[in-house]
Amino acid sequence: MPKRSGHFASALAEPRFALFAAGQFISQFGDYLAQIALIAAVGAFTTRAPLAYSQITVAIALPALLFGPIIGVVVDRRSKRSLLMKVDALRALVVLSIPVSMKLTGSVLVLFPLVFVNYLLTLFANAARGSLIPYLVPPQKIFAANSVMDFGGKLAGVIGFVGGGLLVSGPFWRHLRIEPWEAGFYLDSLTFLASVVAVLLLKVAEPPVARHQDDSWRAMWVRRSKTFREDLRELWLLARADGRIRFVMISLLLVSVFGGTLYPLIVVIVQKAIRVGAGAGTSGVGLLGGVLGAGMMLGSLSIGFLGHHLSRRRIIVFGLLGLSVAVMVFARCGRFWELIPVALAGGLFLAPVMVAQNTMLHEAVPQNLWGRAFSWKDIVLDAGFMASALVFGAAAQFLLPALGTVNHEKVVLFWAGALLAALTVIMGIGLAARRRIPDPHRP
Repeated sequence: MPKRSGHFASALAEPRFALFAAGQFISQFGDYLAQIALIAAVGAFTTRAPLAYSQITVAIALPALLFGPIIGVVVDRRSKRSLLMKVDALRALVVLSIPVSMKLTGSVLVLFPLVFVNYLLTLFANAARGSLIPYLVPPQKIFAANSVMDFGGKLAGVIGFVGGGLLVSGPFWRHLRIEPWEAGFYLDSLTFLASVVAVLLLKVAEPPVARHQDDSWRAMWVRRSKTFREDLRELWLLARADGRIRFVMISLLLVSVFGGTLYPLIVVIVQKAIRVGAGAGTSGVGLLGGVLGAGMMLGSLSIGFLGHHLSRRRIIVFGLLGLSVAVMVFARCGRFWELIPVALAGGLFLAPVMVAQNTMLHEAVPQNLWGRAFSWKDIVLDAGFMASALVFGAAAQFLLPALGTVNHEKVVLFWAGALLAALTVIMGIGLAARRRIPDPHRP
């Protein structure tokens, strides 16, 4: 019988993990600032139409679709600690170049290739981060460690979204000859350097990685392109043999349906459709993002302390059902204050889902495939995110107006929540029909 998972605080008792989590918290705080800055920058150069925001998702999601599988192999064959430091240093430079390039060219078009490169590097960072965690804590504390990382990310989101919303709407930056939307990018660049320092101080006993003598980056990519099918087949056979991996991948697609509503629907609803006076616009988006992050923070904290002995699958099914209801209620709200408790509830339901998904991957996937598994997690999330965002954005901007409906974004958002609920019920029914699949963490 497997050892019970340690609770939330037990992971922080590991000094190396505590240092790692602190560095990632600072980095993620900057990321949320940059997300608000990205929304503000696009809003300043466009009409805030749903499809305009949908196009951001292409630059965000395309790197995973093009390079995700190869990235996982690269991470598996490199030192995770060294790779994470190099990637974060490069991300600092790329993020710094976004406002500089936009000011020099006076065009939003330069934003998209730089966002593409940034999220390409983010794929390396995500896979390396997820693969590094088990080397920092004992096996029985992995669930707790994932809870801490999720909690820290959401706490960074609360501070970053709310603070970012105020930063990108604050006129005081103009005294420094800086446009308000630029500030988030500059601060994000600095936070990446803090992550580099924290990881540099870590002492990690990673096992030696078997590498070819010509294991340069170019040789790696050429060789991996030739054996791409074998790598896909290896992970595919593992997924076929282990129902836990299949379940996680399906649930990731459902999470991406929610993600696809964020830019083209929820952002536009808050900026345009909800009349809230001083809370409107990008600052309103930042406030709601902070509330969502607070809900996720509380969700991570509660599941880390109270849910480490629960079935991972049940956590995911019930969390997704709650999230779908929150999306539908959000679409029915007419005042800004009504959105606040709904966003909080959405975060409470979403965070346990993400913690359980990460933990199931750690538990089901062999150590030598962790990098590939977490890169495939990004592929599934980003592919679903991009596809659903483009579909929802096009429906809100073209399809429903042609049918003569009003409140297009709200109508599409409501039915997106209904779709998520229906698909979750189907997945739950499939789970009930497959109880013969072993789950070592069912009570």
